[in-house]
Amino acid sequence: MNSIHPYIPFIPAGATRLIIGTIPPARFCNQSSKKLYDTDVDFYYGSKDNAFWGLIGEVFCEHLERSNTTKAIEKRKSLLAAHGIGITDIISECSRENQSASDDKLDVISRKDLSILLIEHPSITTLIYTSEFVKIEVNKHFKSFHHIDKENKKKQSLKIDGKMYQVRILYSPSPSGLRNLGVDGLNKRLNQYKDFLFAD
Repeated sequence: MNSIHPYIPFIPAGATRLIIGTIPPARFCNQSSKKLYDTDVDFYYGSKDNAFWGLIGEVFCEHLERSNTTKAIEKRKSLLAAHGIGITDIISECSRENQSASDDKLDVISRKDLSILLIEHPSITTLIYTSEFVKIEVNKHFKSFHHIDKENKKKQSLKIDGKMYQVRILYSPSPSGLRNLGVDGLNKRLNQYKDFLFAD
């Protein structure tokens, strides 16, 4: 069964940064067989197994409850809006190998139209990808390539419809991603999030 993205982009008025991920896990995407746990949040990066919101909350000194409630969703939206951050994903529809959530197990069928999204929100100046996979899909979508700063390879940029966007890759703290960072993976990710989200 193909996965259809369940959420519309969330971009508050005046947002300057846009987080771009891939697509939620399969159990979030299939409306007829949607299966959420009590500690999931029905929103981007809402899986109980993903540390994304825990890190975001810690960076901005906000407690974000893990619960399958409207209140938990609205709290996350309010936090993003307060800091001028939007959030979306690149994939609209995909198939998965063994229903895996891993990027390398995704077969992209269609992508969201980021061009229209960016035109509708001209205040956005920085794109934050949650994986290299997102960068590859953005390249395919716009049929272009990113410019990498020779002095600092973490700094990248991309011209879209004549406008230059700063690009950062801020890896998602999925369980597998944290394991790859070793025993102190969560703290390493936290420091990266602080550096990136306060850089501008």
